[in-house]
Amino acid sequence: MRALALLLLALCAGWAGAARIVIDAAHDPESRLEIRSVTLPGGEAVQVYVLTGRGLTVRIDDDVLVADHVEFDLTRRIVRVVGRGSFTRGAETIEGDDLVIDLGRESLEGSDVLIVTPEIDVSGDSASRVPGMIAIALGEFSPCGRCGQEVEDYGFRAERIELYPGDRLVAHGVTVLIRERPAFAVPLLVLPLGPEDRRPRLLYETGTATSRARIELTWPYVAGPDARGSVTLRYHADVEPGASRLGDALLGGAVRRSYFGVRLDHAFYTERGAGDLVVDLTPGYVEPDGWRPPRWTVTFSYADDPLLGPPTNEVLLQRDDEERPFLWEATLRSRRVGSGVDALFSSQVFVDLEPADEVDRPSYAGGRTPLLTPARLELRPEVAPLELGALTVDDLLLDLGVFEDRSNPTNRSAALTPTVGTGRALESHALSLGPLDLWSGASLSARTDFSGYYYGTGERQVDWLTRATAEQSFGGVGSLSLTFTRDVTEGETPFSFDTLAYRARTDLLAALLLDPAPWLRFQQRGGYVFLDDRNPDSEGWAPLETTVTLLGNVDWVTLTARNAYDLQDGDPGVIDLDLALRSRGTFRAGLEVSHVEDLKVTEDRITGLPTDDSETSVRLTAGVPGAFDLEVRTAYRYAPPPPEPGEPPDHFDDLSLSLTIGTLGQDDGVPGLSLDYARDLDRGELSAFGVELTGRVGPVNLYALERLSLPAGRVAQSRLRAEWRGAVAAEARGLEWLPPGAVGLPTPDPYSRDLEFAVEDAPTAGAPTWRAAFSTRFDPALEGGAGGYRGSTLTARALLDSRVIGPARLSVDGFAEVSWRDSLQPVTYLRRANLQFGVDLYERVGLQGTVGYAASFSQSTQEVTSAQLTLTDVALVVRPLDELYLGVVVDDVWDLTGNDPSRSFALQPEFTVVWNRCCWALYGSWDSATGQVSITLTTPGADQGLQQVFGTGLLLPGSEP
Repeated sequence: MRALALLLLALCAGWAGAARIVIDAAHDPESRLEIRSVTLPGGEAVQVYVLTGRGLTVRIDDDVLVADHVEFDLTRRIVRVVGRGSFTRGAETIEGDDLVIDLGRESLEGSDVLIVTPEIDVSGDSASRVPGMIAIALGEFSPCGRCGQEVEDYGFRAERIELYPGDRLVAHGVTVLIRERPAFAVPLLVLPLGPEDRRPRLLYETGTATSRARIELTWPYVAGPDARGSVTLRYHADVEPGASRLGDALLGGAVRRSYFGVRLDHAFYTERGAGDLVVDLTPGYVEPDGWRPPRWTVTFSYADDPLLGPPTNEVLLQRDDEERPFLWEATLRSRRVGSGVDALFSSQVFVDLEPADEVDRPSYAGGRTPLLTPARLELRPEVAPLELGALTVDDLLLDLGVFEDRSNPTNRSAALTPTVGTGRALESHALSLGPLDLWSGASLSARTDFSGYYYGTGERQVDWLTRATAEQSFGGVGSLSLTFTRDVTEGETPFSFDTLAYRARTDLLAALLLDPAPWLRFQQRGGYVFLDDRNPDSEGWAPLETTVTLLGNVDWVTLTARNAYDLQDGDPGVIDLDLALRSRGTFRAGLEVSHVEDLKVTEDRITGLPTDDSETSVRLTAGVPGAFDLEVRTAYRYAPPPPEPGEPPDHFDDLSLSLTIGTLGQDDGVPGLSLDYARDLDRGELSAFGVELTGRVGPVNLYALERLSLPAGRVAQSRLRAEWRGAVAAEARGLEWLPPGAVGLPTPDPYSRDLEFAVEDAPTAGAPTWRAAFSTRFDPALEGGAGGYRGSTLTARALLDSRVIGPARLSVDGFAEVSWRDSLQPVTYLRRANLQFGVDLYERVGLQGTVGYAASFSQSTQEVTSAQLTLTDVALVVRPLDELYLGVVVDDVWDLTGNDPSRSFALQPEFTVVWNRCCWALYGSWDSATGQVSITLTTPGADQGLQQVFGTGLLLPGSEP
């Protein structure tokens, strides 16, 4: 059987052309393959391959055919199923009797069929499939077909059905079935099957005395194989409640004014690109402050895919009355390549239909974009760079255009009018030369970048940068280079968008590099500045910068000397010496010494005092990873500025020391100690001190930190923490756990400081789920100078997400702040709290919502003057049956003190009922505060549907406590 299957596979592969056919008969070892000769009605003899077996699987490319009896007609390229079978393509399956698959036409036919798609199941007497569509005769379908209902709530029987999988179902001659019984007939029914944004949407809202009634219908459509979109029809109405029984029932009141609007969203595709058309008309409304005219939003855009290359086209036409009323904008870009030229034509214009409305700038204008570009043509060589002997054309552009823009305010002739319009020709090129070999070791290279702007007003503007470099190398010893640079921007432009910053600089700079030995490098730079209009003081000899590097070929020592000699002023500058010593290996040590020697003492331009910048700085490091790390640094100035009266000269930088023993990371279990110490050597006093400790006692991690504010000796930062990872952590901030006397400092006078004591969750990963903290401020001036506390608060926070506790699943995000009794606060009271919660018990009872509390205390009356309880979407839902939900929703603000009559205690909730029948849902609600009843028929989980809202006058009276 395996050999026959392989033979059939080979024959079918040749018969099906590009189709790959694989037959799997492994489920039935008794399966058989026969070859029969059949004479067609026309007298033609054909061979039919007959495959029989239990559960045969035939794969045709990615399609799957399953049957017990399959016949292959090689001549007509037909696969026929005798009896029952199923054919699956993607997510679509057709099951039926006597299926016939025509691979030549890519069609399928069958009888007594069941079509299964991701969206819906359809059964029928017979079906015929062509690419993209399935036609069913005498078909039935129901959205309740997958709900497991013995008797479907509703369904449809049609004489003819056209099923477009993934898009829509169109049924003709439809009979609507209610509980499998005929109810009524409709000639045509369209059922959308596409994604949410491709389905019809109906929005229906009744109006009130202050809001308009709204009915909006959005209907998707397909316009051929390359276009689709949607149309939205809008009807708005000003209504007068109570003026009409019929009007109140339908729209919330009698209709006084009607408004009509429309929106079109159309997308289309071509072989090279895609486009969109959006037209939105918002009608004019009668507002309390007068008439607001209609507003249009129009956008037409098209662009070829840039990945396809030229020719490409881009078109944009838009109008947005919300942003720029009555102003049309249009943009066109077209690129063509041919005859060695890359050409780009563009146009960007706008039309203002109401010039007097003070909106005169399009959205694109500003910066380097003019107000109007009626026509612009940019020409570039198709191939760049171009080789012209020793010269290379790196860039070449000819830009011809007509523009209108705001006038250049620095151009006196153009500034006479607000705007100016004229033609402009821009020629831009970049040429490079070389490098050319002149003789042994000598080379010459040059580059010029030129942009010339020429205007119809007779003005011009030039931006020109030229640079030429000659270099002579001395084998492997070094090199000498000379660079001439001329950078000029000059002329005038009438346009604001073309304005350039004018400049002019010409200089000749030299650079010398010598490497006479592996341990020696000598570098020197200098030159002459002929012209610099932005910095005239720099004209003349440029500073001579010299750098000597010694021992650069070894990794443990480096010595560098630098000097910048100002030839213009004759100032030799300073010599900057840097010595660096390094050690490698387990023990790491380093020494960095920097010395600056001022070769000429000068006078300060402001104070007139002599300044000597000579100083020496030292940095020492040493350490063993995981054991200790030490850093010491300071610096000495030989001639510091004169000190303030009574102060010592500032010769030294503070001597700072940073020492870490062990590690500060707590996950490694190694205890650690870190000290930060700084001493003012000029004053002979401590200037900074900090200590940080980590350790572990059993499963508890310990951490301590204290930094002092010197010279006062007060605590600047303090933290003590004990953490049992995975359980709980306790923390204190602001405590003086290391007295200043322990480090040789006098005890400071009593001072104010903030204190905090906290207990929190300590999870192994993530943030804490709960925290309680008491914070206060110690003030020595309270309690008659004996010291007291003020601003004391106790705060608590809990954050639980989907915790399961027995039969309940709960989520809690709660916060509370209690103002605690202290030296200034006479009583303890709850100042504010917020609780957002959700509880699900046995999946039958649910309680959720947000409860907020806020209170204020009057120091003059010594009592709580205001306390409000805010209930937001507090809902209790009970599910007595699997499909029935009963709920009570409360949204209110209650004044618990009775001082605000408008916030009195009144329990007037909204009662809700939901009947969820899997394929449809009925939502009902009664607002006991307004008497309004709402009934909505829709699909499960949807927020839109057929809705009716009406007033009943049934109210629950508010009750005072």
